[in-house]
Amino acid sequence: GTPVSSGQLIERLWHGHPPASARSNLNTYLARLRRLLPDTRLRTTPSGYVLAISDSEVDAAIFRRWAAEAADASRRGQHSNAINAFEQALALWRGNPLEGIEFDSDMAAWAEPLHEQHRTVTEDLFDVRLTLGRHAEIIGGLRSWIEKHPLRERPHTQLMLALHRDGRQPEALYVYEQLRRRLIEQFGAEPTTAAQDLHSRILSSDPNLDLLTTNQIVQRIRQALLTVGLEHSPRSDPRYLSESDLN
Repeated sequence: GTPVSSGQLIERLWHGHPPASARSNLNTYLARLRRLLPDTRLRTTPSGYVLAISDSEVDAAIFRRWAAEAADASRRGQHSNAINAFEQALALWRGNPLEGIEFDSDMAAWAEPLHEQHRTVTEDLFDVRLTLGRHAEIIGGLRSWIEKHPLRERPHTQLMLALHRDGRQPEALYVYEQLRRRLIEQFGAEPTTAAQDLHSRILSSDPNLDLLTTNQIVQRIRQALLTVGLEHSPRSDPRYLSESDLN
């Protein structure tokens, strides 16, 4: 959708060192491209050439749309919808963006934020699954993710929490030690305060790290209502609060 001039195309194709036949070669390439694409896709304008494609046909734009929908669902507590949208976004990834193309600085500047969004969405999905109590099923995936991204602190803390909730406290503490050793060796830095706090809470077996069952939530609400002295009535008496009331 953005016009690109002949000069820009020549610069990109030959990395600033075009042959004498560059303009003729470019016209040949554009003619071949027109034969490969449906009619009107490649347009000539006063400003240069335009590839006429809508956002609904570009994987990067579709990915960002699904990711935004997933993040919104997650904020609203619609975790199942968030998981579906996150999975739709990640399913678009079949390798690195622009695989096989040599990046110049402009294209690298476009690709790297997309990579970071992919990493963030992947870790957001791990978070939602943790929220839903699906910690056991993500442990393997988190281990593989950390192997690819050994210096990313967030998946380390997610794995620590998943292992702790799965009753594997020593493994959770070992994950922290691995992260700490890597950061000190490479940067001379300790993990962030958030990671250190989680490590301390796992060491002390903080019960607030555990997922509450529905019955435990009901009991806590009953206790809270009794504490504030809620007036008794058939509908408001906390003794009559049931699991269905949570809906």
